[in-house]
Amino acid sequence: MHACDLCHLLVGAPTTVEPHENLAASGAGALGMDINSRWVDRPWRCTVCGAWMFQNAAHGEPPNVWRMGRRPQDRPQDRT
Repeated sequence: MHACDLCHLLVGAPTTVEPHENLAASGAGALGMDINSRWVDRPWRCTVCGAWMFQNAAHGEPPNVWRMGRRPQDRPQDRT
């Protein structure tokens, strides 16, 4: 996969930066179960290049920045 320039520009940017126009929201990632869960990231899929972008929350790794990664179903279930 070769990510487009717009996706590359988001990597490392603060999560306050809006997603670019080609990103489509794809749910939300949480760590934990039920009442003890915490929001970790919000996955986005680029409709142009197919890259998966993640808008990390304070509990994400790294916290509060955009990152590029594997599609959500390919990530390990236990994110400790």
